[in-house]
Amino acid sequence: LYWAIQSGNLDAADAMIKDLLTIRADRERYYYGVDALFERHEDFVARLVDEARVLLPTLFDGLVWRSRHTKDGLRRVNYYIKHLVVSGSGSLADALRPLTASKDQTIISHPVICLVSDTLWSGVVKRQFILSKIGFLFSLLVFMLSQAILPKLGIQHSRGLRFAILIGRAVNYLFSMTRMIAFHVRRSCGAYRNGRLVKVFRIPFPAYLRNFYLLLGFILTLLLMAMCAHEPMFYCIGETADWPTEDCDDASSVQGRYTIFSMIAMFIHWLLLIDMAVFAHKLSAFVLVVKHVLSEVGRFCVAMLFLLITFSSAAACLRHDKREFRDLPSAANCLFAITVGLFEGDFREYFDAPFLLMCIFFFVTVSAILLINLLIAQLNCSYEYVYADMVGFARLTRASLIADMLQACPPMRWSRFVATLRFDQRVEFDEGDVGLSGALQVKEPASLNPVMVDSINRYGGTCSPDMQWPAEQGQDEEDRFERIERLMQTALAKLSKTDKRHESAGIDSKNTTGPSGLSDEEEEAGISSGSSDAA
Repeated sequence: LYWAIQSGNLDAADAMIKDLLTIRADRERYYYGVDALFERHEDFVARLVDEARVLLPTLFDGLVWRSRHTKDGLRRVNYYIKHLVVSGSGSLADALRPLTASKDQTIISHPVICLVSDTLWSGVVKRQFILSKIGFLFSLLVFMLSQAILPKLGIQHSRGLRFAILIGRAVNYLFSMTRMIAFHVRRSCGAYRNGRLVKVFRIPFPAYLRNFYLLLGFILTLLLMAMCAHEPMFYCIGETADWPTEDCDDASSVQGRYTIFSMIAMFIHWLLLIDMAVFAHKLSAFVLVVKHVLSEVGRFCVAMLFLLITFSSAAACLRHDKREFRDLPSAANCLFAITVGLFEGDFREYFDAPFLLMCIFFFVTVSAILLINLLIAQLNCSYEYVYADMVGFARLTRASLIADMLQACPPMRWSRFVATLRFDQRVEFDEGDVGLSGALQVKEPASLNPVMVDSINRYGGTCSPDMQWPAEQGQDEEDRFERIERLMQTALAKLSKTDKRHESAGIDSKNTTGPSGLSDEEEEAGISSGSSDAA
């Protein structure tokens, strides 16, 4: 099988996979090659992702059995996903990570992978993810109270309120900041030690910072460190008897920078909360759509900046008495206000400067009419493109999170979760027909995937293991139609040859002559005329 994949003979590899994953049965037991396949090649999914991704649907389709019988509008479906969840040693199988690394939203939406990711999410990752976010949610709540709510209540003379603000900020510095510092120091040291680096302007940075949320967390850590270094209450220690307070001479020099750091940190706190959108596929898909169309907005901003600089610099070259366009920054500010509809001036005041008025009108035509409508058209096209696969993108995001979270799953918790799946118990096919182990059985609507023929090849003869499995009779409708077509073509060819022989024999009989030197027809005509004369 590996030779066929490496040599590029994917048709032969496809046939081998189908043969291995065909369920066969005699009167005593069932035969299924999935255990032999994954016991010999535990990295088979990763190998297919790297070398023959087109064979992944064949592999995953072979892990599904659907009953042809329905009951109450539902159909039994067995998903043999044991080797996609658990490895031979009992640890996590390395199947989901290469699939997420491929960034293929189509294969990640296959029913088998959907069941694997949903099982892992509901069984292990969901609880672990919530527990990891509880500390962050508490940190966000304390940060809001100490930075945005309590200081704005207008009762700064209350000593108890000032102590509450100090305690809240101390909690952020002692717990949130130190925890984040320890996390990033550990990850950075591991990245530099193992060489997992990326270079930005020839400066090596840890590769894990390519993740958007981890990068935001690193920036938030730096901001909290800067806030701790500029904390006004720390500067006022010993300066006044009314401590804790922010109002003192030493704190006045750092107050402005501290508030800016606080504003940016609050903004990043809420951005990091977007990561919790993975709880719902539709919400996660909406977030992904927003991220995708932001690239179009970025291009629009670059084009708008170019137009603002172009027309504001041109307007600044003119000599006039209009204060709004007296220099380049003022002209750019005024043109941007015109674009977004915030300009409060009257254009009739510019009649005495016709060239300036023409410049403004031309800018409005290009920016407000052409560029903004072009942005709307681009956003519509981008949304239609992403909407077709947004559920796949959402599942891809959740699968990536699952693969990352399971790396930190405690072994005891993983063992308890695997025991609840009961992969060692045999699962029924139809009612009373006990089948194979290693599967999870679900019920799906009968109209979702109609099944007319049982996919299990059954043999009712001898069950001796010494005998070779009997040759399978072709049951496929296409094979039968092809045989009938070949038989018809053969029969038509024979008929055409027979007709040609008859035609050639008739032509030869017309051209032959009798003993009198006449043809057969002429002799027959002469005999009939002679018999009439004798009469």
